[in-house]
Amino acid sequence: MIRQIALCSLLASAVDAFAPSSSNNAPLTSITFSGQSAPQQMRHSSPLYAEEGASSEDEAAAAADEGEKTAADTSDILNSPAFLKRKVEVLQSDIAALEKEIEEANAVYLAGKAEWGPKFDMINKESQAMQERLAKQGSQGKETATVEVATSILNVLDNYDRAFQAVEAATNEEVEIVDAYKHTYDLIIDALTELNVTKVETVGVEFDYEMHQAMMQMPSDEHEEGIVCQEFAPGWAFGEKCIRPAMVAVAL
Repeated sequence: MIRQIALCSLLASAVDAFAPSSSNNAPLTSITFSGQSAPQQMRHSSPLYAEEGASSEDEAAAAADEGEKTAADTSDILNSPAFLKRKVEVLQSDIAALEKEIEEANAVYLAGKAEWGPKFDMINKESQAMQERLAKQGSQGKETATVEVATSILNVLDNYDRAFQAVEAATNEEVEIVDAYKHTYDLIIDALTELNVTKVETVGVEFDYEMHQAMMQMPSDEHEEGIVCQEFAPGWAFGEKCIRPAMVAVAL
């Protein structure tokens, strides 16, 4: 009954709104409305739409309350002792499964180690021994090559020594030539020193069968018996290894 009355009122308001004014006879197409349009004005002013708006607001409020209640219920469930207890049980089960997998993996590792461990150890020892042997061979090869080169250079130095003993510079030009040869001689000595090839000590040191070659024995007032008192030819050594023994005389 209320809806019928509201509908009649709505129709009457619509007829009044579109009726021509008594003050002017303007056609309906020229009628304008300020603010809201006529249908909107009629809708908001109608009792029927007012009732429907109130009903929609009530439904929205009820839905919001229902959502809050649902969220609260969900939070209560997640924080409930039963749910937390079940969660702990699941985690403990997962941990036990992982520990079992770790134990199985360790068992496989230990079995493999027992089977292949000695073989791997033997391979590692052989590899280490091979590396040491190769390093030693490389060092020996380098030492042998250095000794061979030094021996060849020493033969050249012997020629220099014989030339210096045989030639006496008489003029300034000859002196310059001799000085040039001596400078070259010194350069060769420096190169040998860089190769760790050095002269063997002779006069004033005790006779060494590995570094000295005794050419003769002779009395000496300056040196005791067994001491090298004169050098006839220089000796050379690569480190502690003798390349060429020095020819010396030993005091009686």
